[in-house]
Formats: sequence, structure tokens, C-alpha cells
Amino acid sequence: MSKVVRSSSESEVQLWETEEDDMTEGDLGYGLGRRPGGIYEVEVSQLFTSRKRSNGKNFSPPPFPRMEEERSGGIFQYSKHKSLQDTYPPGSRISSYRRQSSTDSTSELSNEELRQYLHETLEEVDILKTELEASQRQLESKEEALKILQSMAILGKATSHTQAVLQKTMEQKRFLEKEINALQWEIEFDQNRFKNIEESWTQKYDRLSCENAILKENLKLKTEEIKMLKSENAVLNQQYLEVLAMLDIKQQKMAQENMCRDKSGCAEVSSLEVGKQIWKLNRREGRNSWVCSLQKTVRSRQKTRITLKKSLRC
Repeated sequence: MSKVVRSSSESEVQLWETEEDDMTEGDLGYGLGRRPGGIYEVEVSQLFTSRKRSNGKNFSPPPFPRMEEERSGGIFQYSKHKSLQDTYPPGSRISSYRRQSSTDSTSELSNEELRQYLHETLEEVDILKTELEASQRQLESKEEALKILQSMAILGKATSHTQAVLQKTMEQKRFLEKEINALQWEIEFDQNRFKNIEESWTQKYDRLSCENAILKENLKLKTEEIKMLKSENAVLNQQYLEVLAMLDIKQQKMAQENMCRDKSGCAEVSSLEVGKQIWKLNRREGRNSWVCSLQKTVRSRQKTRITLKKSLRC
């Protein structure tokens, strides 16, 4: 950019040189039949607008001059004026001096306007810089907004996918909840049934245990009674043998025959039969007191035997 500006400024300086060369030839650049070397009041704006070439192009001061260019322009003008003083004879120095004073006034006016124009252009450049920065900020904000929109679009796609997955999981959850409820109902039903069965079996067990305890007690009593009866039976058998030994041989044979007749009876029954036979024989012989006591014992034993048989049958 700086190279372009320098090239444009150099071209404009060359144009100004050509115009000032025209002034050296006797034309002030304003025309109108005025003599060269005269001092005239000329407006700078008219100078900028009226100077034209033969090809019809307008010339204006450089758009972006710099201080260095102004200094170089001043040096160029000074060297030019010096060269003019050297080339012209001393007689024409007065006219050249007047011409130089007019050019100095116009250059001062042009420099002031150029400075003002430069100041305005610098202000415009600052404004353009601020606008450029603002546009860059807007562009950055738009890029950020675009990124946010892209992320939101991606998030929307992800959320739609997650919503579909969530809906499927909710359906599976409902199906599993139904199955769990059915299984829980079955488990509760089975638990209640098993509980009822357990209660019934516990009741049966308690009842059987009570009956078993009662039967054990009855068994103990019966075993004690049987032991007593066995002991009494042993006593009766001993008495039978003693009585049988006291009888004669004929009486013993008769007693044995009577015992063989009763096939269904046992040793206790035979002892009763023996007691009856002994009672009959003793009655014949006159032994009544001993027979009565024996008869009483036999009857009591018979009653106890009957009661034991009934209890065992029950």
C-alpha cells in the first residue's frame, strides 16, 4: 500500500513539475493574456480546478501526501528556484523573484489545503478503521452464533435420538413392571398358600404330639398294670402248683383234663379253671375258708383282665 502511495505521489510531483515548467516559459497556468513575472491574486481552488492538459484530464493535489513528500517538495522547489537563478541573467532576476513570490504564496495555500485534506482523510481513515473493527466484531459474533446454531442442531439431533431411546426404555420399563407385578402376585399367592399349609400341618403336629403324649402316659400305666398282673399271675401259678401238689393223683388227672378242654384260654384262664376245680374238691373235703379267699382273688383278677382287654381294644 505504501509503494502504491509513493508511486502516485511521485507521478503527481512530476505533473506539478511539468506545470511549473510551463510557468517558467511565461504562462502562469491561468491564461487570460497576463504577462509573465506579474504578481496576481489567484484563488487556490480555481487553480486546482482550472489547470488542465491538452488531453482534457483534470489535475488535483495528491490524495494522501505525507510530511516527507512535503519536505521533498519544498527541497525540490528550492533547488528549482536556485537553478532558475543560475540560468537566468541578472537583469531578469526581478521578474523571477516576483514569479517566485507568487508561486510561494500558492504553495503555502496549497500546503494548508493539503494539510486540511490530509487531516480530513486521516479522520476518515480512523472512522473507517473503527467501522472495520466493528464489522470484524460483527463477523466474529456471527461466526460464534453460527457455531452455536450448529451445536444446537447437533444437540437437537442428539436429543431426538435420546428421546427415541428414552421412549423405548420407558416402554420396556412398563412391560417389565407388568411382569414384576404379575410375579409378585403369584409369589404372594404362593406364600399365603404355603402359610395356610404350614399352619394346618403345625396344628396337626400339635394335635398328634398331644395324642402321642397321652398315649405314652397310658402306655406307662398299662405296662405298670401288666407288670402287676404278671406278678400276681406268678403268685397264682405258684399257689396252683402248691394246691396241685396237695391233691391226689386222681384229682390231678381230673384237673389236667379240664385244663385241656379249654383250648381258647391261656395260662390265666387255666389257673381260674384250676381254682374252680380246687374249690370243688375242697368243698367235698370241707376246706371252705381257704376256698373262699381264693375265689375272691380269682374274681377280682377276672374283672381286671376284662377291663384291660377293653382298654387295649379301644
